Amino acid sequence: MYYETDTNDHGLRYNPLKACVVPRPIGWITTLDVAGKVNLAPFSFFNLLSYDPPFVMFSAGVHELDAGRKDSVANAEATGEFVYNMATWAQKVR
Repeated sequence: MYYETDTNDHGLRYNPLKACVVPRPIGWITTLDVAGKVNLAPFSFFNLLSYDPPFVMFSAGVHELDAGRKDSVANAEATGEFVYNMATWAQKVR
């Protein structure tokens, strides 16, 4: 199958780009706003990019229903930091 990502013209119910890496690792991203309020959110677009130098990233896309940037992004931009917490099988809801 071929489709242009700009036009998203694949005809499927969900965007197939999201299935390119499966299973996607889950990153629990913790941030603080400028007032010190804690925000914790799961991100499935999360990964390690390099170990030397160490780079970790998360990506927060914009959804049509969202009013703007997600709190995690706004907080990380405002404070310059975020914390990654590893999601493990021990945290699985039973």
